[in-house]
Amino acid sequence: MKTALPKLLLALPLVTTCAALAAQDTTTAADYGRTREQAIEVCKPDGQRAYLARLVCPDQSHPKFERRGSVGPRNDLPKDLPQEQMMQRLLGDRFAPLADGATDHHMIDAYAVQCGKTTHTLYLDLYHCHTPAPDTAPEGFTILR
Repeated sequence: MKTALPKLLLALPLVTTCAALAAQDTTTAADYGRTREQAIEVCKPDGQRAYLARLVCPDQSHPKFERRGSVGPRNDLPKDLPQEQMMQRLLGDRFAPLADGATDHHMIDAYAVQCGKTTHTLYLDLYHCHTPAPDTAPEGFTILR
């Protein structure tokens, strides 16, 4: 009596590869993650690293990434803002959800993200712990779900 087990075992790598490819999101937005204003919203430094680890380069490899540092607020503060209010906007309850219509002044981090010989700069906002991790990838990348 023959079993189908050997054929099933041979097909398993193909099935898992197809499943992994299906789990990639190819949705992109032109400026998404490429500017301070369009920073990728994640939760804390661990969320930054977890998001970047899910990115897939055009050649299907995973990029290398390194934090370059803070690049200032997502949106510029008003020029005439008193010092006390400026500090409150920058250092207030940073992990609380923004009020409806409020301008996001969170500090933004820049990351060097390398695919082969090409290095991209991506911007991440780590103060968005009230929303799920994004499934959108910057243009030129895909993301694993």
